[in-house]
Amino acid sequence: MAKKRVDCDGHVMEVTDELISFVGEPFKTTGHMNPRRVLPSLDRFHTPRLEERKPGTFDPSVGPEKWLQFLDKTGLESSVLFPTEGLAYGQVAFPPWAIAYARAYNDWLYAKYLKFNSRFKGMALIPMQEVPAAVTELRRAVKELGMVGAMLPSNGLNPHLSAKHFWPVYEEAAKLDCALAVHGGCYGDLGFNTYTVFPATRALGMPVPLAIAATGMIVDGVLDAFPTLRIGFLEGGTSWIPMVIDRLERELEYGGLRIKRKPADYFKSGKLFCSCEGNEKALSYAIERIGAEPFMFASDFPHEISLDNCMEEIDEIIQRDDLQEEHKTAILGDNARRFYKI
Repeated sequence: MAKKRVDCDGHVMEVTDELISFVGEPFKTTGHMNPRRVLPSLDRFHTPRLEERKPGTFDPSVGPEKWLQFLDKTGLESSVLFPTEGLAYGQVAFPPWAIAYARAYNDWLYAKYLKFNSRFKGMALIPMQEVPAAVTELRRAVKELGMVGAMLPSNGLNPHLSAKHFWPVYEEAAKLDCALAVHGGCYGDLGFNTYTVFPATRALGMPVPLAIAATGMIVDGVLDAFPTLRIGFLEGGTSWIPMVIDRLERELEYGGLRIKRKPADYFKSGKLFCSCEGNEKALSYAIERIGAEPFMFASDFPHEISLDNCMEEIDEIIQRDDLQEEHKTAILGDNARRFYKI
């Protein structure tokens, strides 16, 4: 099996004081910057957590040096880096701050990680709250900072991601030939933040927004209008994909839904991608339905995996007997390289 593996979804731990130093006018001179809270709450979960986090599965001290150790130990060729606190970025309601924060985050990520080592690939934040500014920042992040694309918040934006309001962003991404990735992790207003057990909130709060986003992009015509656009759906597993396909096929038959292709064909187009988890039983069934081309290995380091057990997720894929060898190779590297054009 090829050793050139790619992590499609790793995370940086934002150092707020550092990041704020990149914020420009007018915020820097207002005197109202609070480095303890510059973004809304990530999950809006208010019930105290009674469960203990598994030791060693979350390390807020991880920076470029520890990240590089992780790549070396796992044999990963590279990792595509996403934010942590920035997963709540879609909830920012004040467009000028959304613009300022995106520029600051992107400049900080470039300075701290991308310049540190070329094995780190950056996904930008873009201010979808102000579409023209989002187009400009996407172009700057790709052209000037060398990022491989941008993250789209899975939750918080209004209107919905598939609304024509946002189509200039998709047009620009298609022109730039860069990736856009809808990333789970923000659970507000989905009904799950009122659970009293946080793992249940996370269990549903990750995949459901991805299903909503993918469905919208299919039925609202985004994928037909921009046939070369590459979009990923990350950190929600794969079990939601057959559900979306089956429910839309039912609506085609009984509900009067009008779309240009069969639902499964959108996922087979080579333009939709999805991160997968090594031990999820649904992966083999999803591959049976749409092939292995969309699926990519994601470490989620340093959120769910530590340097002590970092090979576990990779080994789970390698040791599976329900996946073909060529599928394993594609999942562990080839598909991510196609998605991000690495």
